[in-house]
Formats: sequence, C-alpha cells, structure tokens
Amino acid sequence: MAQRACFKLITVALLLLVARPSVSDDSKTSIEIGIAPFLSVYTLVQNYAPLVKHLESRLKIPVSIVSAPDYKTFYERIRKRTYPFIITPANSAYLAWSESSYVPLLKPLIHSRPVVVVTNNSNFSRLDDLRNKTISMSDPLAMTSMQGMQQLREAGLLQGRDITIINMPNHSVAVNLLLAGEVSAAIVSDRAILQMPAAIKEKIKVVYTWDKSADPGVIYMANPNLSKKLREQISAAIYDYYKNTPEGIEQINEMGYGGLVTVTSGELKHLAPYGELLKKALAKM
Repeated sequence: MAQRACFKLITVALLLLVARPSVSDDSKTSIEIGIAPFLSVYTLVQNYAPLVKHLESRLKIPVSIVSAPDYKTFYERIRKRTYPFIITPANSAYLAWSESSYVPLLKPLIHSRPVVVVTNNSNFSRLDDLRNKTISMSDPLAMTSMQGMQQLREAGLLQGRDITIINMPNHSVAVNLLLAGEVSAAIVSDRAILQMPAAIKEKIKVVYTWDKSADPGVIYMANPNLSKKLREQISAAIYDYYKNTPEGIEQINEMGYGGLVTVTSGELKHLAPYGELLKKALAKM
C-alpha cells in the first residue's frame, strides 16, 4: 500500500503542474477524481487510496486522485470541465452545477462547520479572546474561510481592526502555523480536522463551533460529458465502498461524515449565496 500511495502521490504532483484537457466522452481508459486542495496532497492521496483501490476493482479501469496547487486553479479547471469526477466544497459545487453542468450525486450525511482551533495549552474561554490576535485560515476561496469571515464580522471582530487574518493554502497548513506558534488560533473545517494525521490532531483542541454555518463539506459530482451509465457506476461504487466495506465504513466515520446520501440539483440551489460570493471573489483575482 505504501508503494501504491507513493506512486499516486507522484502522479498527483505531476498533474498539479499540467493543464489537463477537457473530458469529452466515456472512451477514456482511466478516471481522474479531482479533489479540492483542502488538505495537503500527500494527506489526500493517503486518505483516498483505499477508495481508489475499490473503484479500480469495480470499474476495471485505473483511477487516479488529482488536485490543484490552490483553490483558484481547482475552480478554473472545474469551469473548463477538466475533471471527469470531482469532490468539491459546497460553494464550488453550486458553480460547477449552475455554470459547468456538473451532475450532483452524493454528499455527506453530517455537515461541516467552521471551528476555532487552539493548541492544547491555550486558555481560550470565549470568542472575544480572539480580539487583537492573529488567526490563520485556509485559502480565502475555501468555503470555511468565507463562513469564518462572515461569522467573525457578525461577532463584531473585523479584519484589520480587531483581528489579523493570515490565509494559508489549506486547512493543514493553517493548523501547522498554529502549532508553530505564529498565530493564536486557526479557523478551519471541523471535518477537515478529523482527516488530519493523528500527530496533528493530538496537539490541538476545538474551542468554538458555529453550528448555524453547517453545510455539506464536500459534494461528489460527475462531469456532464460522462454517460449516465458511467457516472452511475462511479457513484454506486463509491456509495458501496462507504456503506458496505469494513475499510469504507471505518474511513467515513473517521472523516466524520456519518455516511453518504444522494443529493439533487434542487438542494444545490440553497448554496447559491456562497456560490455567488465565490464567483465575485474569483472575478477580483
């Protein structure tokens, strides 16, 4: 498994630097699953390697996990329909569906929430303790970062006046900045924390959760150019892995998702406000 993960990691690293052509049909002899860069590439590959093995067994074709160097690049590739299949945050999922016609298939049963994380020796006791502090977050285009900024504003904590925000490439790096002592707290996704290595999780604690900002942490979607048959095969294989295999059940529980359920286009309409925020942010970059 270690050799396999290493091979996949090399594959991902190469693909991060190369613009991939748009998917055109089902005649491909392999399938790439594009995952938003919410964790380090290495962690993503390690976490999803068992799923890849299951999909290859079911589909009888090679499957690769790919990502992008940052959220902006990832979203641009979705707009160009680069990825045959994607696992993407809710705000991006809305645009993938509304503007690029990606087909929504599955979502986690348990939603994600932005949380305030500190080191175990912190004496944090209330949200106002963040005042005059420096806080790390993921990429500003990440769903959790957008939610975190909104919730901080509603709490009367304004960037540049009451707090200083440092945005990092992903949730992992934001937490690593906290562990390095360069910030007082990090605001990240509670589900992303569960997917981090144990060596990181054991050094931090969640001290504040914004429950009203809950949303599907990720949504599984298929490129519209894939046939209905193939996208249903992929969706069924993913669902089967997390529902019926010991490895999948253990992993989905470790991720904190509680299982997967189907998602419809109608449900994505409720994500329109965050999708529009993402669209405006991308237009300014």
